[in-house]
Amino acid sequence: MRLLLLSLLLLPLAKLDAEVDVFNVVNERRVMIITGAGGEEEYTELFAKWGGDLAKAFDGNAAEMVYITNKPEDIGGRKTVESTLNKWVEKPDVEIWILLVGHGTFDGKAAKFNLVGNDASDADFKHWLKPHRGPLVFINTSSCSAPFIRTLSGPNRVVATATKSGYEQNFSRFGGYMAAALGHAEADLDKDGAVSVLEAFLIASRQAGEFYRENDRLVSENALLDDNGDGMGTPADWFRGVRTQKKAKGKSSADGKLSRLVFPVIPPAEKGIPAPLRKKRLAIEAKIETLRSLKKTLDAEVYYRDLEKLFLELASTNDEIETAQQE
Repeated sequence: MRLLLLSLLLLPLAKLDAEVDVFNVVNERRVMIITGAGGEEEYTELFAKWGGDLAKAFDGNAAEMVYITNKPEDIGGRKTVESTLNKWVEKPDVEIWILLVGHGTFDGKAAKFNLVGNDASDADFKHWLKPHRGPLVFINTSSCSAPFIRTLSGPNRVVATATKSGYEQNFSRFGGYMAAALGHAEADLDKDGAVSVLEAFLIASRQAGEFYRENDRLVSENALLDDNGDGMGTPADWFRGVRTQKKAKGKSSADGKLSRLVFPVIPPAEKGIPAPLRKKRLAIEAKIETLRSLKKTLDAEVYYRDLEKLFLELASTNDEIETAQQE
């Protein structure tokens, strides 16, 4: 029985070594912030503010940042998105972030993000990003955004949407809370000194829900996050702290294990870590998260023995990092 349990553990751990990629490397990070058409003046100003907040959060945390505004004269947003991504994917291993704030639509087949000028669909982004095989964070905070998860999900990808369905069509407030949380110390739920994508997602989801409850309104947006590549997404209420309390369907692992290790605002101490050591540490941390998710299926002795081994390996790697930073 113990050998069977051990084999169940080793399979996902071994798989992670091949799949894990390097996030949080400033000189490899490309960030695109896209502010969509507001339609009404109130929304135009609101989206512009949220986009500006995101731009401030990523200042100094990217090698290149492209900020597409929703000013009336900026009707070439779609062409800018396409040409920029075509350039970025020429180096297919770079870390790409795409953040959308605005309105969305869904006609039952295609989900679109409303730009000043021609809109961009989930299929468009899939096509533009097809050559890219490196780390990707894609956050669509618009209404009707859920289909983007199934379309863009994959290995080494973190995808978040403001809705759980393309038919949640009302104005979404999730984007404002997300923009505020990315650089806010109070969103650091696990108190590790940095706010991860997962933590920002959880805080923003919680605050959006509180808005509807406090105003006695029916909740019209339910955010999802996907980072295990299954295209399903997980809502915030599945999490306790930064870990899911429910089991994913089928053979899928739980969401949250990758996104809790990805940081929009990279702590200063992280920026000087050599890429090989960063990748080594990320692989160990991912193994720890996988092991924790299997706790209920493992013999206690096996679980704690392997957890101790991984923590010792992590401590040794952190010593290597500290030595490298002092040189």
